Amino acid sequence: MYLMYADESGNTGTDLDNKQQPIFSLAGIVIEDKNWHKANELFETEKIKIYPEFKNYEIHATELFNAPKSSIFKKYSWESNLQALEKIVDLILKCDVSLYYSNIYKPDFKKHLLKSFGENIKIDPYLYAFSINYYNFNEDLSRNGDYGIIFNDNLQNISQSIEMLYPKLVCNNKNIIEKSFYLDSKKNNFIQMADICALYLNKYICIRDNYCHYNPIKEKHCILMYEKLLTLCSTYENKKMTLENQMSIDDLFK
Repeated sequence: MYLMYADESGNTGTDLDNKQQPIFSLAGIVIEDKNWHKANELFETEKIKIYPEFKNYEIHATELFNAPKSSIFKKYSWESNLQALEKIVDLILKCDVSLYYSNIYKPDFKKHLLKSFGENIKIDPYLYAFSINYYNFNEDLSRNGDYGIIFNDNLQNISQSIEMLYPKLVCNNKNIIEKSFYLDSKKNNFIQMADICALYLNKYICIRDNYCHYNPIKEKHCILMYEKLLTLCSTYENKKMTLENQMSIDDLFK
C-alpha cells in the first residue's frame, strides 16, 4: 500500500488573474506503508535538530522563506531560514519517499477554460492539478499491481468539489481506494514535506519564467532545492503533463 500526502502552493482559488501568484503547484509525497513509521520517526527526530521550534510549530515553507514580523522564525536571519529549509529538503531526501507534482499556469488555464467551457464556468486549478496527480499515481500503482490512498491538507471549499469528482475519477482508475482524507498539516509530517516541495516547484517556475525576482542568493537557493527534490521523481520528465495533452480531464467537469 502506498500513501500520498498532497499540499499546494500559489492557491488563489478561481482568481486566475492574480499577478502575485500566477502559478498553482500541487505536490504529492508518496511513502510505502511499511516504511511509514521509520520515515516519520526520522523526520520527527531530525527536524528539531534544525530548529528546536519545530517540535511545537508546523514547518510551513512560505513562513520560513519570507518570515512575517509575527512569525516565531523572524528572530532568525533570512539566511539562517534558507539554510534551515535546505536542511529540511535534505532530510526529506532521506525519508524514502517519492514525488508527484503538477503545475498550472493560471493565464493559460484561464484561456483553456474559456475555450473549452465558455465564459460562465469557473474551475479551481486545484481540481485540475489533483486530477493529474490522481491519474499519474493510479497509473503507477496499476502498473505495479499496488494500491494507494490520498491524503490532502484540510483546505476549505475544496473537499466538497473533490468528492464530486471521485465518481468520475474512479471510473477507469481502480487502484486508489477510498475517497480523499483531509488532515491537519500541523499534525502531519508528510503534509509538511509536501508543502516544502510545492513551494520550490512553484518558486522555480516563477523564477524561470520571470514572474518573480529575488536576490541572487534566494534565486540560487530555489533552483538548487528544486533540482534536489526532482531526484525524488526518477521519471519526472514523463510527469510533466500539459493541459494540451490532458484534455481528457475536461470530461470530468462536463
